[in-house]
Amino acid sequence: MMMMTTAVLAESERPSKIMNQEVSGASSVVGSTSVMEAPVVLPSFFDVAVRADPSRVEHARRITKAWLSRRCLMAEDRTDVLVVVISELCTNAIVHGRVDEFGLRGRMGPDGRVRLEVRDAPSAVPSPQHVDSGAESGRGLLLVDAFITELGGAWGFTPDGATAWCEVPLTPARVGPAPLPGSSR
Repeated sequence: MMMMTTAVLAESERPSKIMNQEVSGASSVVGSTSVMEAPVVLPSFFDVAVRADPSRVEHARRITKAWLSRRCLMAEDRTDVLVVVISELCTNAIVHGRVDEFGLRGRMGPDGRVRLEVRDAPSAVPSPQHVDSGAESGRGLLLVDAFITELGGAWGFTPDGATAWCEVPLTPARVGPAPLPGSSR
């Protein structure tokens, strides 16, 4: 069973009008805007519990992708890379976590960075392994390291090994000098 915790909207994220309609009194609504036209305001974070079953990794990927693309407005190519990272971290939680469910959390900071976390039971802090070319598993953290480095971010584990995290800028860092004003570059 997947459960989503209630997300509390920060004051700046709350709509100033309810469904684009003014509210006067406790029971009367003035206006004719339909519910379908009301803007959807998603919180700048999410926190869900996911059953530790391999079939649930797809749910974790979908939640992460929807949040990154719809709330954070992250570019599709960056979103796709982070979805692979989350898939690896969730799979590790299922295989090594010794729990019935694991936590998946995302947060977008005011500094334009996105942080994703996967929580399971405390354990020894894992590290990337170099495995033989014929091995069927063991490359997940190497992929995480390569992808997060490519995105200009950082990743790791909490000291108790219970939480794997990654943090990346919402947009890629600018490489090279800025274009000159009026140039076509």
